[in-house]
Order: sequence, then structure tokens, then C-alpha cells
Amino acid sequence: MSVHRTEAVVLRSRKIRESSKIVVLFSQNYGKISTIAKGSLRPKSKFGSSLELFTHSSIMFYKKENRDLHTLSHSEIVDPFDDIKKDFVKLAYASVAAEIVERLVPQEEPNKALFALLVSALGEFAAAERSELEIVLSSYQLKMLHLIGYGPELARCVRCSREVEDGPWFGLLSGGILCPMCKDKDLHALAMTDDALAVMRLCERDPLDTLRRAHPSGAVTREVADILNSFVRVQLGEGAGVKSLDFLERIRDAGNA
Repeated sequence: MSVHRTEAVVLRSRKIRESSKIVVLFSQNYGKISTIAKGSLRPKSKFGSSLELFTHSSIMFYKKENRDLHTLSHSEIVDPFDDIKKDFVKLAYASVAAEIVERLVPQEEPNKALFALLVSALGEFAAAERSELEIVLSSYQLKMLHLIGYGPELARCVRCSREVEDGPWFGLLSGGILCPMCKDKDLHALAMTDDALAVMRLCERDPLDTLRRAHPSGAVTREVADILNSFVRVQLGEGAGVKSLDFLERIRDAGNA
């Protein structure tokens, strides 16, 4: 075994023994890793609250070669993102951000840019008003998909390469925008407004904090969110359940987000 230090964000955890749990983290230097935190459920555990969901910590773990499960030996909080944990709506948005990383990113594939994006998104969720959460998640989704090679084409029609400015459609299976002449080539194409395409392009380009302040929730940001949520579901595989997205959509429909 070899000892490794890095920073990491907790994506998920589950109890496996009376006093221990499995913790899935997305780390700065090693990508997504699965660890066992022995004794972490004891009242006076050395881990304290550092293994709570979404917590950003500095960790040390023992890496077992040719094994998918490593041993977590130390974890010290960098940022607990407590403002997320105090608000169930913010918790719902952050859960989507975490679940799509866990579901789409291969095990132990380093991606420092994605780690930085995840930490930035959690910071923006923590700081945001509820009306600002939607645009942060949409921009995060787009940026994240591009970082792992699944990003949609937003400049030109993915079928004929024409520039698209008016009457765009979004091809869920084609992987990007379609011009009106090519929309029928994707049976799962969604109509979208010109304004939605413009905001989506901003989500792809602009920093999260800039977007959060400039685009509070409205009809256009909701349209963008609906399209990107559908696209994420396609990337995860037809018929795949996305618990965090299902929960978010339920609380949105109930008027709580």
C-alpha cells in the first residue's frame, strides 16, 4: 500500500458496519475514489464531520494496488458548505451536481479542472439565493459535460454544420443544436427559443458567479434547465434513474424551487 494526500469532496457515503462506512469522493489528484472510513460512525471519531455530504476536505488515504476500495486514514475540513446543508432546496441542486459526477466519471480518472468546477459550484450554491440556483446548475452541467467529453455542440447544427441563430432545436440524441431543416433527423429533438440558446451559450462560456448574479430564475432559465436535465438523462443511459433530478423536479413542480 502507498500513502496519498489530496483534497476531495464527499459525493456519497453508506454504512457498512456498526462503526464504519464507505465514502465515495471526488479528489483533486486522483479523480473519483471509493474509500472505507473505519470507525467513522463512532461518537468520538477522528473524522468528525469531515465526511458529511458535499464537504470539501484535505484527506490522506492508503491506496491498495489493483483494488477499487482504499482506506481513508485522515480527513480535515477545508470548507463544510454548511449553507447548502441548512436548505433542502440548495441540497437538492447540489445533489444533482454530485450524482452526475459519480455516475458519468470513471473511477480514478484524474480531472483537476472538474474538481475545481465542482468546488466552485458548491460555493455558488452555498452563496446563492433560491432564484439563482437554477442557472448555476445549468452552467455547471454544461461545463462538466464538456470537461468529460460529452458536451453538446451549441455553435452550429450538428447535422449540416450551418450556423444556427433562429428557430433552433436541441437534438438530445444528436448531441447539440439542430437547424429547422435538420430537426426531423433526431426523433428526440426539443424545440427551443432563441433566448434559451443565447443563455445556454452564456452558460457554456461565462463564470458561475457572473451567471448567478445576471440570470435569476425565469421562463428562459427554466427552459434551459429542462433541456439540459433531459440531455443529462440521455448521457446516463435510457431508462436510467436519476434520483437527485427526480427529487429536484418534484420540489420545483411543488413551487419550492
